[in-house]
Amino acid sequence: MQLRKTLGAAALITAAVFASAAGCSGRDDDDGETPDSGPGCTGACGTDAGTDAGTDGGPTTLNCPDPLPAVGPIGTLRTTGQRGDKATLTNVVVTAVSNVSRGSLGDYIARFWVVNPCFPKEGMYVDKYFTDVTTNYEPVVGDVLTVSGVFRRFKADATDNLPNNRDAYRPVLKNDFLLAVQGSSGKVTITKLSSGPALPDVTNLPANFGNSEGGTTKPNADYAGARVHIPGPLTITNATPFAMKQRPEDPDSGTYLGFEVTGGVLVGNYKTFSSCDLRVTAEDGGTVTFPNGIRGVYETYTNPPCTDGGVVAADGGSSFRCNAYGEGIIPGTTNDYTYVVYPMNCDPDMVGSAAP
Repeated sequence: MQLRKTLGAAALITAAVFASAAGCSGRDDDDGETPDSGPGCTGACGTDAGTDAGTDGGPTTLNCPDPLPAVGPIGTLRTTGQRGDKATLTNVVVTAVSNVSRGSLGDYIARFWVVNPCFPKEGMYVDKYFTDVTTNYEPVVGDVLTVSGVFRRFKADATDNLPNNRDAYRPVLKNDFLLAVQGSSGKVTITKLSSGPALPDVTNLPANFGNSEGGTTKPNADYAGARVHIPGPLTITNATPFAMKQRPEDPDSGTYLGFEVTGGVLVGNYKTFSSCDLRVTAEDGGTVTFPNGIRGVYETYTNPPCTDGGVVAADGGSSFRCNAYGEGIIPGTTNDYTYVVYPMNCDPDMVGSAAP
C-alpha cells in the first residue's frame, strides 16, 4: 500500500509506430557510422533549446496498480523481450546517467537508466542517439518520462554497440541501428512529463547480494538496472580481480576496470577512476574502507577479448587496441557476463577512507 500511495504508475509495454526524423547534419543511423564516434552535431537540429528540450508534456498523476504484480513491465521486458520488439515505457524516472555528449546545436547522444517507481528494483538502459526523434533531450536524474524504442540485448561481441564493448549482452531500448531484424525498425522517442527529486536507492537487498563468486555467476539478476545501496562497512578485498582485468590475454596489461569488496561484490569504476581511484590505493597496499557502503547501478558487465591479437601503437609504445573482438566473457571463467555495481560519482556513491 505504501508504494501505491507514493510511487508512479506501471510502465506499459505496447506496440509503437515510429516516425522518422532527419538527422542533424544529414546523417542517420543507416550510414554505418558508429553512434559514439562522431564529433557531434553540425547541422540543423531545431531551435528549442529550453531546459526540457521542448518535450515537457506537463504534470501527470501517478498511481500504482492494485494489487501490485510481483514483476513489473521492465522486469518482464528484460527477461522475455525479443530482439526487435517495440516497447513503450510510461511514467518512468531517470535514476542514473551513464554518458552524455552534446552537439553544437543542442542535440544529444545520451545513455541512461530509468525505472518505474512502482517496481524500483527493475531498471532499463536507454541508448539515445542524436538523430532520434527527440533530438535535444538531455537526461537529468528525477525526470519523469515516456520512452519508446526498439528492444534488444546487445550482441555477444558488442558489434551493435561499439565502442562500448563491455555492455555486450545488456538489455536496452535503442533505435534500429545495426538491429538486423527483418520488418523491425524505429527510433527512440522521449516525452518528458515532469521532473522531480531522485528516487531512493533500493536498500532491501537479500543476503549475499551481488556475490558473483569471482565473476563465475550472475547473482540477483532480478535487480538488474536498478540503483542499489549495499550497506557498509565494506572493504576492498581484491584490487586486481582477474574478472575485471582489461585485455586479459595480454600478460603485460596492468589495467583493471574495477575491484572486489566485502561479500564478493564486483564494483565497476568507469565513472570514478579519474576522480577517486581508491582501487589504486588498495593495490599499493593500503586498506580502503567504505563506512557507509557503496551505491550505484547494478548492471551487466563482460569483457570481449581481442580475436586478432591487438595492434601495438605505430610509435612503438605500449599502447594497445583491438581491431576485432570476440564474444564477451568474464576472464578466468566460462561465464559470458555477470553483474557489477557501477557508482556514478565519488560522493555520495563511493565515499571511502584509506589507511596505509
